[in-house]
Amino acid sequence: MENNKNKVSVLVAGQRFNIITDKSEKYVIDIASEIDARINSMCISGEMTRERAAVLTALDYADDSQIDKENIAAVKEQIKDYLSEIDRLKSNNAKLHDDYTKLKAEYERIVADNKNIEEYEKAAQEDKARIKELEAQVKSLNDDIERMKKQAEEQAAESIEEREAPPEKEPVITADDDLFFDTEEEEPVKPLPQKKKNRHEHNHVNPYKQKAEKDKEQKGYTQQRQYSFFDINEE
Repeated sequence: MENNKNKVSVLVAGQRFNIITDKSEKYVIDIASEIDARINSMCISGEMTRERAAVLTALDYADDSQIDKENIAAVKEQIKDYLSEIDRLKSNNAKLHDDYTKLKAEYERIVADNKNIEEYEKAAQEDKARIKELEAQVKSLNDDIERMKKQAEEQAAESIEEREAPPEKEPVITADDDLFFDTEEEEPVKPLPQKKKNRHEHNHVNPYKQKAEKDKEQKGYTQQRQYSFFDINEE
């Protein structure tokens, strides 16, 4: 251990001192020179002995040392406060970093939601346009259905009227009717002179007469006599 120490010889207040220390020689010489200068400055007036000046110098150094210790303690406390403040700031910084991370994630989520909302709104607009097209198609189909329904009702009404309408009566041909020509446009054909019927000849059967008699029996009314060219030769 002693091999690591330095032996330094210094001169203070006219006396030689051999100091063994682990400090460097320059450091010891500088301190000794400063003390010797202070003692000499106190002894210049001749009113103070070297011993008294040495004691006062020692007191000054002790005071300075105490002040330095107090300053060092204050500095240590201040450093301690600084370290505590640094720890607090680090904690706040970590909390702020966490808050920043959360806010960033929330911001990204909001941006994504806004993007999704824009996409949803665009899709909703497209759906609205499609719905309008479908509504127009449905309206057109309803109009067609109503028109076809109306046409069907009209056709059904016409069919009912046709079924309920009384049947047309067959025209009754009488002796006044001209079956073969129009009296207003053409002159009637003059009848041939009647010929006496041979009694040995069979009577000619008039189909209109038979129909009149049959209708008389079935319907209960008298049919007027009808004529044709088959009756011309009858007496």
